[in-house]
Formats: sequence, C-alpha cells, structure tokens
Amino acid sequence: MMQYTLSYVLTTFNKLDYLKLTLPLLIQACEADEEIVVVDGGSTDGTKAYLEDLFKEKKIHVVLSEKDKGEAHGINKALFLTNGELIKIITDDDLYDFVAIQACKKYMLQHPETDVLGFDGYSCKVAEKPKFEKTNFIEGFHHWKKDGSAFLFCGLSLLIRKSSLPYLGLFNANYKIIDMEYSLRITSMKSKIAFYTGHAFVNIINPASNSVKFYDVIRKEYHKLRRTYPEARLNFRINNPILMMKERLNRIALKVQPVTAPNPETLFMLYQNIIPKGLGLFDKNRIVPFQILESTS
Repeated sequence: MMQYTLSYVLTTFNKLDYLKLTLPLLIQACEADEEIVVVDGGSTDGTKAYLEDLFKEKKIHVVLSEKDKGEAHGINKALFLTNGELIKIITDDDLYDFVAIQACKKYMLQHPETDVLGFDGYSCKVAEKPKFEKTNFIEGFHHWKKDGSAFLFCGLSLLIRKSSLPYLGLFNANYKIIDMEYSLRITSMKSKIAFYTGHAFVNIINPASNSVKFYDVIRKEYHKLRRTYPEARLNFRINNPILMMKERLNRIALKVQPVTAPNPETLFMLYQNIIPKGLGLFDKNRIVPFQILESTS
C-alpha cells in the first residue's frame, strides 16, 4: 500500500456546480505521496456520478456517497478512511493556497511532536466587487502561547496529525459550528500547536454555505461556546471577519425582498469571478516570506 504523507479530506452535499470548480484545483495540486478522500452526504444533484467518474479516472483516491447526519458526521467518516500521516480538511466552495499547505506539511513531517497546525486566511462575500478581509486568529495563538487560554481559529486552516486524533478527538456532531468548537476544545487541552504566519485560504461566503443556511443555530452555538470556554473571552473579541461577514450577510438577507434578490445563476457567476482574484491574492502574498511559529505548551 502506498505510504501517503497527506490525506485531503473533503465533504460535500448537493453543491455540484461549486465542486466542479474547486475539486479540480485540489486534484491539480495533489502530489504523488498524497491522497484525496471525498465523502458525499447522499447528494441528488449528480455529485455521486461526478465523483465516481473521477475515481475511475484515478484522480481521487477514496469516494463514499451515502446519507449522513451533518458535516461533522461526514468529516468523521472521512477521517477513518484516510491513509495519510497528516490530514488536511478541504471544503467544497472555498479556496486554498496549496503552495503554503505544502510548506506546512513539510514542517509537520519534520516535527512529529506537533499535533495541529493552523493559519489565517481571507473572507469575502459573493458580490460584484468582493472585499477580501483578513482573519486575525494568530492573535489568539499568541495569547495561547502566553497564558494557555483557548482560542478560535478556522477549520479551513486545520492540518492535523492522524496519530493525534485519539487524544484530540473527532468532530462534535452536536454542533453546526464544528470548527470553532473543535479549535476551542483542542486549544484548551495540552496540544502541540504550530501556526503559519501567512494567509492561505479564502472563505467565500455564499448562500449555499452551511454557515449561512444554519446561521440562527450557529449564532446560538457561538454564545454557548463563549460560556463553555470563558477563558477564551478575550479571543472572542478579537476581530473575526468570517463571523462578522456572516452576520452582515444574514442581516442583509433579512431585509432583501425575494423579488429583488439576485437569482442563483447571477450569484454563481459572481462566485466564479472571485476564484481568479483569490488565487491571485495567494500569488501576491507569497512575495513576502512567512514563517511557522512553534508551540511552547
């Protein structure tokens, strides 16, 4: 059996149009010692056939298509299907700087004591003139190194050592806001965490995003997490543009009448226009050298 260094894990459900744009980027970036594991939650829009074709063409390595009980359930199933030493979670409608991920992978392989590596990124809303806002989760990392307080960071940045999962645990299926719950949980433990100082993802907030569809539930969970991890209260006040953007999008959606809202075709076209801009942003950022900050916990 091939000894994979990295497993890319992707879950999806009824987002074929988005998947046809983002998955080829992952396939193109996937190296010989890496694998792509895709779990589909029982889509009815042609996703299953599309994935099966890619599997037959040996462009992806593992495919599972069946009904699940939400994103956490799908990711957990995918984790059990991986063969890589490291696991990188990928979403079906966001962008990633795979050059930066390779640098992070190299660091993790050279530092087997590291359980998790995270990094910052950008967030933008689907619009005619998208505004890319930087996340600032690294500030939470600095506080964590100083006093051990739990901190938030985005699931889009998660790079996990598979052998650390028995300690870190799986994703909590009781939550919709699974990445925030997971990041707070693992940073409240005695985990070994490193942080890349660059910005290596673009969270594209669109009406098909789970965080938009389940916004009301997620907002309640956000406040629940604040009560569960009171030591992270400072970190909750640190600029979190992903959550702020979702709040603004939700407020706008409540005010916009259905007859004036952009139709799905227009929204998807705007989404497509963001992709080259986001990829160009990664190229521009790599002009500046970045480093990986080590854990001291």
